[in-house]
Amino acid sequence: MTTETDKNLLIVEDEYSIAMDIELRLQKMGYNIVGIATNYNDSLPFLLEENIDIVLLDINLKSEKTGIDLGKLILKKFNIPVVFITAYTDSKTFSDALEANPMGFITKPFKDADLHNNIQLAFNKFTKFNETNDDFKTDKQNIFIKDKGIYQQVNIIEIIWLEAMDNYTIVHTNSNNFVVHAFLKDVLKKLGAHFIRIHRSHAVALSKITTIEDNVVYIGKTFLILSQNYRNDLLEKMKIL
Repeated sequence: MTTETDKNLLIVEDEYSIAMDIELRLQKMGYNIVGIATNYNDSLPFLLEENIDIVLLDINLKSEKTGIDLGKLILKKFNIPVVFITAYTDSKTFSDALEANPMGFITKPFKDADLHNNIQLAFNKFTKFNETNDDFKTDKQNIFIKDKGIYQQVNIIEIIWLEAMDNYTIVHTNSNNFVVHAFLKDVLKKLGAHFIRIHRSHAVALSKITTIEDNVVYIGKTFLILSQNYRNDLLEKMKIL
């Protein structure tokens, strides 16, 4: 079976033994598991702090809010594909789950092939969905940002830093600021390795950093907070003597 070592998955499952079984299966396939959450609230820190490509989500969580509630939140706020996992196959459960627009639906118990195939189908479906709902397009040197119905070309070297605002990203450049209808993590994927996240709410162009002091990153006179969670990643990418 082919491996997918570049994909980060979050498992949300309240039966820990089942969650561990899923984790072991996925690791053998080459996926990276960023964490296991057991309920709605436990999932939020992972969704806010981690770079997640897909969420495997049990519909029937033993908590006040169900997996369907969490699925709707993920769809609305995080733009991450969800694959539901459930032992229930009744029409009402399936109908309710559709409100969260899942990219896949796996019924317990399942085989490794079911798990792998549903994940791959989810990635493909989600990619095509975003291609038809994209306000941000890029090549190696330039990006095209949709601004008031017009695609505005901006040289990537002009971008200084990025700011997350709910499900939008503000692109700060030398001469202008653009509001992109996309999550920060998705913009970063398109801009490439010359940009790095330093906080859950902002990212910077590596070439624009002038000073790093304690938990602050300076870009000229602009300063941004450096989160401890991202500090090591930043230092690894900097050329330090």
